Amino acid sequence: MELDGDMVAFNLFFDELVPCVAGRKVWTLREKATKKISDAGKIVSVLDEAFTVLALTNYWDRWINNGTTKWTDSRAGNYQYMGWTDEAYTKFDAICMHIRIQRDSDVNKRLEELYLERSQRLLAGGGAQARRDSVVMETSVEVYNELASASEAED
Repeated sequence: MELDGDMVAFNLFFDELVPCVAGRKVWTLREKATKKISDAGKIVSVLDEAFTVLALTNYWDRWINNGTTKWTDSRAGNYQYMGWTDEAYTKFDAICMHIRIQRDSDVNKRLEELYLERSQRLLAGGGAQARRDSVVMETSVEVYNELASASEAED
């Protein structure tokens, strides 16, 4: 992605799509506002990001043009009940390598800084501008989290 001032696609990817792979309960607004994506490797790994890209690429034609998937059987969600094709694994490996290199680029570092700043504004309730930047607002209400440790639950 280029640093052209339009963060909508970047925000959408990391706010809506990546949490479907990494887990919405772990890639929360609080996590987004405390560390850069590259530094959140235990939460949003290169593998999570790459699988999101792979799944988008695989299903895009089916979703947009009612076509077929690239690497999985369109009827069952996998390739003849045997998983992804070998070509998909090769593509996945290439995407992983690309993301590893991309995460070290100056442009990506700046995009992550902008994303972190935006997430901090959203977490702090940064007003109309923060809401305008967001596609979907997360609630600031704390609810029961079964995954929280006992010490966190007492706080």
